[in-house]
Amino acid sequence: MDAITAKPPIRSADISSPAPGLTRGPAIPCVRSDSLFGRSREILIEHGGCYYRLRLTHSNKLILTK
Repeated sequence: MDAITAKPPIRSADISSPAPGLTRGPAIPCVRSDSLFGRSREILIEHGGCYYRLRLTHSNKLILTK
């Protein structure tokens, strides 16, 4: 399955609400980082005509730069 063209699974989001009984929000797509990165440590993301670089650091953190 191609991570770029495949639709990510949809899951319910837990959100806090002061109103009783309102504990579920809209579905939020969830994408695993290993499906985005594969074997590389950085990817380019095109958004609004610009490119952003998403890098995986040696300490396993994500850095997004324009």
